[in-house]
Amino acid sequence: MPSQGLLTSYLLSSTPHALTRATTHPFLVSAGRGTIPKPLLSQWLSQDRLYAQSYIRFIGLLLAKIRLPAHNPNSATPRVATSEQHAVDVLIDALVNIRTELRFFDDTAAEYDLDLTAISVEEGGVGLGESGTGSYITTSADISTTGSGSCPGFTGGHAGKGTETGERESGLHGLCGSQGECQMQADGGEVCYPPTQSNSNSITNTQTTQNIQQGQDQSQPANLEPTHGECDPACRTTDTSNPSAEPLERGGPIFFCATRTTRAYIDLFMSAGSAGVSVLEGLAVLWATEVCYLRSWRYASSFLKEREANPSSDDTDGGALRDKFIPNWSSAEFEAFVNGIGDVLDEMAESIKGAEEAEMMRGRCLEWWRQVVWLEERFWPTL
Repeated sequence: MPSQGLLTSYLLSSTPHALTRATTHPFLVSAGRGTIPKPLLSQWLSQDRLYAQSYIRFIGLLLAKIRLPAHNPNSATPRVATSEQHAVDVLIDALVNIRTELRFFDDTAAEYDLDLTAISVEEGGVGLGESGTGSYITTSADISTTGSGSCPGFTGGHAGKGTETGERESGLHGLCGSQGECQMQADGGEVCYPPTQSNSNSITNTQTTQNIQQGQDQSQPANLEPTHGECDPACRTTDTSNPSAEPLERGGPIFFCATRTTRAYIDLFMSAGSAGVSVLEGLAVLWATEVCYLRSWRYASSFLKEREANPSSDDTDGGALRDKFIPNWSSAEFEAFVNGIGDVLDEMAESIKGAEEAEMMRGRCLEWWRQVVWLEERFWPTL
């Protein structure tokens, strides 16, 4: 497609504002300035690792699509590598790189005490300030479902609630508040939950009847709603005033897994590697993810100079981003790898015969590009 220019240039110029948002996210600014706390870095890194693992299967699906020529079509001339052979080369390089990358994740996480099974806020982890204690729920190991700390939403600390009989304290349940449920063992071994609408009405009616019998003033409605972040015996799995009532729906324990955004990225990889999608489109997805990643960390590296006078140990992540991750993901070697994928992508696009076919393929690649850029912006954690 010489008259239309290179496919990679076309894609980069097609969504300038979305690309800028995806590659200049506030998370990257904080990363370059050394202000990302370890729990948040662990949450992001654990998801990036799942993304990298799915990358292996994606590359395998692309390799399975490629058919190499069985022999040189013209034995009188030297063998010339085809675009398919170039594609095989960059895909094998990608597999080698991702194997190295996964080992790099493990080694760096061990060196800087980062958790590669950290649960993100999106899936139930508690961010700074959400629980009122400045703490995080970050790992599946930190979440207990038995014993005195049985609520997986418990984040430590206590909050007092005034009652007519005195002060009562209960653990802060930041996760419960965010999900509208609580799994702390209440009195009698029952599980405490905010009531559903129907159950809340039943409890309210029962309490109102009791208040009338006791001669209490009904002009001031009783506050039966549990304070945010606290367990209240009034909200149980079973309505004690109605023994035949069905138990309220119970939430399960929280486990480490891909977030919705990571899952969307994995699904994108599987779609781009499916049988009905061309190798060219798959390479467009591969290049799009890598070029966005390179631009993002090059942007983060632009802030490193602000902290040159300070030791990396002063960074809130202990220096993991400054000393390890940012140099690795903004390096000249990584740039050469990304450019190599782009060269093969342009080569395959140029080999398409027919203007109509070329234009149709360009449109398909643009749709894949837009999806990648959209996901890239949302893959960064919210600060």
